[in-house]
Amino acid sequence: RQRHMCIRDRAKILRTFPAKAGLNGYAVQLSPGHALVMYTSKDGKHVFMGGIFDKEGKNLSVAYAHKYLPKADLPKQISPVDMGNAVMHTTNFLIGSPKAAKQVWFVGDPNCIFCHMTYEHLLPYVKKGDLKIHLIPVGFLKPSSAPKAETIIAAKDPAKAWAYDEAHFNVPEEEGGIVPLAKIPANDQKDIQANNEWMNHHGINGTPFLVYKNAQGHWAINPGMPEDTQAFVKGIHG
Repeated sequence: RQRHMCIRDRAKILRTFPAKAGLNGYAVQLSPGHALVMYTSKDGKHVFMGGIFDKEGKNLSVAYAHKYLPKADLPKQISPVDMGNAVMHTTNFLIGSPKAAKQVWFVGDPNCIFCHMTYEHLLPYVKKGDLKIHLIPVGFLKPSSAPKAETIIAAKDPAKAWAYDEAHFNVPEEEGGIVPLAKIPANDQKDIQANNEWMNHHGINGTPFLVYKNAQGHWAINPGMPEDTQAFVKGIHG
């Protein structure tokens, strides 16, 4: 697990390899057709993923991926512009005022602890009317994730249902508070399945995953929870 992102629990290590700076590298299969490169620190106490660059600016993670991942599982190189277009083709719902000048598309799992923290950090800006969130619900982290996401999307007011999930989030157990419906409409099940497939297709490895326009009006992405929420919101076009 990356420090600020939740990824699938059922991961399989395909192989290990020595990486630069004394790091240990791993080719990890998250699901069929979906693999990525991860690293551990020298002492093995910290796990992370992302780009590692040498002094010439070469992305070593991409080189490792092409060397150690199955060809069918090579990470997709999706540009921020393409991702900006892609979020328009998801099932999502609005949190906050439609009149808010700033907006962000937020891919989230109801059981994701870092989604919970990100939502809590963004909520003050939503309540002030400065920011609106287009929440793209997915369900993959735990067996209860998909039913919870389906229950949220099936609600008369999905934003209220998501708020309930977060307000009753069990932090020690990393469990969202929404209780899945006993019978979930088939259309809502299909919507979440489609969002999950969309997530895999676009190479999104975990949640939260944020898509927005930066201060210059260009599409940008933020995989994981922002390190500095105030700076992140300030950097959103609006």
